[in-house]
This record gives sequence, structure tokens and C-alpha cells, in this order.
Amino acid sequence: MEHQRTRDLIIIVTCLLVSVLSLLGIGRLKVDSSTDVFIPSNAPVVETNNRIEEQFGSLDALVVSLYDEKGILTKNNLELIASLTEEIGKLGGVKQVSSITNLKHLEPSETGVDVVLLTLGSIADLESRIANWPSLYEGTFLSKDRKSASILIQTQIDYVPTALLASLRQVLAPVEGTLETSILGLPVVTEQIRISLLADLAFLVPIVATLIMLILYLFLKSLKATLLCLVPLIFSSSLTLGIMSITGITFTMATMLIPVLLLIVGSAYTIHIFSHFFEEYEELGVEPALAKVVKRNTYPILAAAATTAFGFLAQLSSPLLPFRTFGLLSFIGVVICAASSLILLPALIRLVYKKSVRKEVRKKVARGVWIGVGSTLSNHYGKAVLLSALLFLVIVLPLSYSNLEEGTNILAFFRKSSPLVQDTLSYNRRMQGSFSLSVMIKPTQQVLHPKTLTTVEAAITAIEKQEHVGAVQSILPFVKRMNQLLGPGDEVNAVQSEEPELIFDFFSDLSAEEASEELYEPSLDQAGGMGRYEIPLDPARYGLESEQQLSNLIAQYLLLYSSSLDAFINDPLQPDSMLITVLLKDSDTKTLRNLTSLIPTLFPKDWSVEIGGGEAVSLALTDLVTKSQVISLFSSLIAVWFLVLLTFKSAKLATLSLIPCLFALTSIFAAMAIFSIKLDIITSLLAALCIGVGVDYAIHLIAAFQRNDQDLATIMQTTGKAILANAASVALGFSGLVFSRFSPIANMGLLFSIAMISASLSALLVLSAIKVHYSSLITRRTS
Repeated sequence: MEHQRTRDLIIIVTCLLVSVLSLLGIGRLKVDSSTDVFIPSNAPVVETNNRIEEQFGSLDALVVSLYDEKGILTKNNLELIASLTEEIGKLGGVKQVSSITNLKHLEPSETGVDVVLLTLGSIADLESRIANWPSLYEGTFLSKDRKSASILIQTQIDYVPTALLASLRQVLAPVEGTLETSILGLPVVTEQIRISLLADLAFLVPIVATLIMLILYLFLKSLKATLLCLVPLIFSSSLTLGIMSITGITFTMATMLIPVLLLIVGSAYTIHIFSHFFEEYEELGVEPALAKVVKRNTYPILAAAATTAFGFLAQLSSPLLPFRTFGLLSFIGVVICAASSLILLPALIRLVYKKSVRKEVRKKVARGVWIGVGSTLSNHYGKAVLLSALLFLVIVLPLSYSNLEEGTNILAFFRKSSPLVQDTLSYNRRMQGSFSLSVMIKPTQQVLHPKTLTTVEAAITAIEKQEHVGAVQSILPFVKRMNQLLGPGDEVNAVQSEEPELIFDFFSDLSAEEASEELYEPSLDQAGGMGRYEIPLDPARYGLESEQQLSNLIAQYLLLYSSSLDAFINDPLQPDSMLITVLLKDSDTKTLRNLTSLIPTLFPKDWSVEIGGGEAVSLALTDLVTKSQVISLFSSLIAVWFLVLLTFKSAKLATLSLIPCLFALTSIFAAMAIFSIKLDIITSLLAALCIGVGVDYAIHLIAAFQRNDQDLATIMQTTGKAILANAASVALGFSGLVFSRFSPIANMGLLFSIAMISASLSALLVLSAIKVHYSSLITRRTS
């Protein structure tokens, strides 16, 4: 006895020390909140983005939104915007910054064109210039109602997002109270997720633990037993976190769920130990009762843990690295949890329980209404239950799965009431949109050839007609504006073809004004601003003989434009690529899929058209998530089926054990379809998770049927009640996730709660009905 006590103390103290050391390592966890961590580095969208960034720079754009209800175009506000623009331009990681206060405006002059600051002169002058070129300014830099202005920031490729965002907030801090400010863009969303991940975990663990304690107490009627049940759960969760910190595994949206998950799933093993312990405790005493309970439940617990663990391990087949990491760590955590339930929990029980339990406590544990309900349904309505269950699966499962919505919009991770979402929605209402697709085009002919530009113009017109498209940014407005300022007016006769050909020397030492004089020598009453706002198409109109000469003319136009155009063409003289940016007011999956399917069809087949940007990554991730779910779903089903086959040595029982899993999956898909919950990087984990956890109920019940030492009523009283308590604890524990600040995690909590209730009830009703009416299918034959 003394030897056993010493061994128990060593086990308990060792586990306590390991838990403390593991929790101390939380501060060393590596946190990555970006969607980039989910996308394989060799994914086509990643390679596309890399190619685009090589040509046009970083695709991580930031927007500083400024709002004044009384109107943004005042002298004081413009001075503030100018000051902010200048300060932001000096920050590390900023490549270029643009606002209405540093934009250069093209306007007509007697010599052709003048380049002046947009804000030069009075407010009336500013409004006049905006009215002359509204397509460039309105919706991008200034709202139509003149209450909002934007500062657009192009980042350097190697910038540090956290450092830049911190600097931006410092720059904007003095303006608070004068203007309403907000910072928008994918880097902002990513940073907010990073900040919230660990905070969300610290917030959710106490809530989930409290809910599990509540259900354990209601079932066990003992605070002491409830607290003891939590110890193995806390040990396995903390040890898993320790493994993550020691090995340097990245903490992502997927892996953050593991500690909470182990608290919930692991409660099943401790419940079965204690429920059977209380059944034997009074009659046999502590040691004999515990020995009998551990011996009887070791195999079912290990079998249940194996199916759960291998259900998680099936995530190794996922194409997404964080899902594979999630599966591996969950596998390790479940194994630790099951082992601690069979080793640590008995040691705690032997240390704490010494006196006989009161008789009334045992009776309370055994009492329940399920016995009568379950027995009645199984005995008298069993065949109707089986028929109803079959129809439910055959009809609802395929119908609900076919109606699932996909979507991995990272902004949708936050609740609609969050400031980040509200700021984005407000900006999208006033401006052209904060979401974007980047389209890199490499035509077979010259980029600045008139036919190339007209093809691009037609494509942009088609794109802008699509739902949720705010605008399309390209080189075209600059070409058209320069042609309007420098091109011939309608009254000017075209130069005859027999006149000497006009040659453009791009490398001459002419100034912009001298170069413009080389283009035309118009009379003063026709000089500047008399041309058409269009792409030059007719060589004769410009005194030229060929479209090639028009291409040279367009190149000269852009050379004369003094501001940088490297966001649209990759070379100022002889570009071979152009970039168009599609601004979106919403980025739902349907919109993105329609656009990415449409855009390539708008250009000649021999052109290279590549679509990238943050929203393209989201769409690619959605496709990978869907693929991952299908693969892990079938991998989990196959792994669980083989494990149950090894457990019961029966293909028939292995197949029957999947019944609760199918009901769990059906209830999840139906709930997602009913509540319009999208399949994303979190909810996609549910299917494999439900298979691994849901099959446990079948294993415990089938194991009880196989023993043939109890009738159905007694099985319902012991194993059945333990299954219900387990399902209630898991469902209630997962319901704690609805308090998460992340919508996908809250949805996961709701869906898994529904799934566990469905799985447990289907196990007890359907399997019990099979036991009563088709006993040969589910019980071992007696000789």
C-alpha cells in the first residue's frame, strides 16, 4: 500500500511540474495570423504574386481613411492631410504615399500642358481641377460627398507590418479628435488577428473549463470528483502548448484551438472512469473498485482515444500545413489525455478517496429519465426509428452538402460589430472599395500600342459592369488625359501624310515643355486641352502614318507626365507588362470566382493574363480548404473504420460504428446550410473532428453490447448515461466557443455542439434499436 502511495505521489508531482514548465513557455510561442501561412509556398497564386511584385512592387497596400462630417475640404483639414502625407512618406517600409495634397494635376496651358499641385490655390480651384478629371480623384482620394479623404500607401517588399502600423498610429494620434481616422488593408486585418489569437485563447479556456465543470458536477454530483476530472485535461492541454513552444511550431488560427479542444474531448475519458467508479465504489471499496474500473475501461478508452486521435491524424493528408500541424498535435494531445486518464486520474482518486461514498450519492448518479425514453423507443418503435434514420441520412446529407457556401474572406473572421469591420464597410460605401485583385497583362504586341490599349479598355468596361466592382485602375486615364491636353482639337486639320514624318527622340535633352512643342505647334486659341479624352487610334488625325507612330506618341505622352507610373507599367519607355487593379466593395467567394473566370476571357488567348493580390489568395485558400475537407473527411472515415475493425475484429461492427459519425456530419452540413455558415479554414476542420469524436459513442455502446452481461436497461443506466454526460460536456464545452471574437470559431462551437448531440442520440437510439430488433448484427454470437 505504501509503495502504491509513493508511486501515485511521484506521478502527480511529475505531471504538476511538467504542466508548470509547459505553461511558462507560452511567451515563446510563434504567432502567425496571416493567410499566407496556410498557402503552400509553391501554390500557383503565391508564384503569381511573386512575379507581379518583381515587376510592380509590393501588393500590400494600406489606406489611411480620414473623415469629417462637416466636410473634408477645408484649409485646416488640407494642411493636416499635407502634414500627415509628408510624415507617412518618411516612415520605414513606405515606398510611396499619395493623397490629394501631393498629387500633381495636369492642366492645359498656352504651351500645351502644365503640371501643378492639385491643391494649388483656393478650394474653388481644387474643386475645379477635380471636376476636370473626376475619374482619377473621386472614389480613390476623395469621396463624392467631400466628407472623406484617403492617403494611399504603397509598401516596400521587405517592410515589417507591425513596425509600420505602429508608426502610422503614432503619426495619426495627434489628429484624433479633429478628424475620424482609420487604417485599412490586409496587413491591418492580419495584425488584429495576431493580437487577438492569444487573448482569445486566454479568454476562452476559463469559459470552456467552467462549462465542463458545470456538466461534470451535474452528472457526478460531487465537486471533488469534478475537480479531479479536470486535472488530466489541464495536464494534456498545457503539455501540448509546451511542445509547441519547445519545437517552435507556429501558433495559427488552426492550432490555437488545440488546448480548448483537448479540454472538451478529454472529458469523455474522465467521465467514463468516474461514472463506473461510483457504480462499484460503495460495494467494493477504493482499491478493488478502481482496479476493476480501470481494467474494464482501459480497452474501450484506448479504442475511443485511438479513433479520435487517428481522426485528427487524418489531417496529415491535407494540402495545408497548419491543418497537418493541427492534426499531429491533436493526435499527441489525445494520446496524452487518454493516458493521463488511465494513470494520473486513478492516482488522484487513490490519494483523495479513502472513505465509503454515501449511498444517496451513488443513487443520484444512477438516476435519470433516459432509461424509460430510450427503452420505449428502442423496444416499441425501433423499426420506425431505423427507417426514419435511414431516410434522414439519404435525403438530408447529400442535399445539405450540395448547398454549402465556401468562403475564406479574412475580414469575415471578425464580427460585424467590430470596429475594423465597421471602418471597412464605411470606407467601401464612400469610396471605390478596399478589396482588390491585381491583374498583370503581357500582350504579344507592344503594351502602348493603340490596339493593346483599346483591348484593355474594353476589358475594363466589362469588368466594371460586374457586381461589387467599384472601379478598375490602369494606365488608361493618364494616356487619355495627356491626349486631351496635347492632342489636336476637332477644328485642327490633320497634317497631310506627305509632310515629313515626326520623329520622337526619347533620349534627347529636351525639357517637358520643349518636348510638348515638338508634338504640335498649335495656335494659341487651340493650345492645350482641346484634344479628346480618348486613346489615340487614327494616325491621320495626329499627322502620322502608322499605328507604330501612335505607340511612340503615347510613349512620349507618358514620358512627359512627371509623376511615377510604375504601379501601372513596368518601364516608362518600353514596357512589356501592365498592371490593372480591380477595386471591390465586397469580396465574397462568388464575386471573386466570377471575376477570375471572366477576366482571362476578355483578352486574346495568346496574351499572358495572371491574377494575384490578397483576394486571389483568399480564393485559392477557399479552394484548398474545400479540397482539404474532402480529403481529410474520407481519410478520417477510412482510418476510423480500420481502427474499429481492429478493435472488434468485425467489419460489420466497424461499419455500424460509423452511424453516429454520419448523423454528426449531416447535422453539421444542414446547420451550415440553414444558417448560411460558410466553409472556411476553421469550420472545414469540423468534419474530420466529428468522425473522430462521434465514433467514441458507438465504441462504448457496442463494447457494452459485446459483454452480454447486462440487459439494455442496465446498459442505458451505466454506459448510456455516461455517453449522454460525455456528449453534454463536449457540446456545452464547445458552446463556450461562441464567445470567441472570431466568427469562424464561434460558428465552430455552435456546429460542434449540434453535431455531438446528434451523434450521441443517434448512437443510443439507432444502435439500441438494432440491438433489440436485429441483435445478430451487433452482438457476438454465443456458443
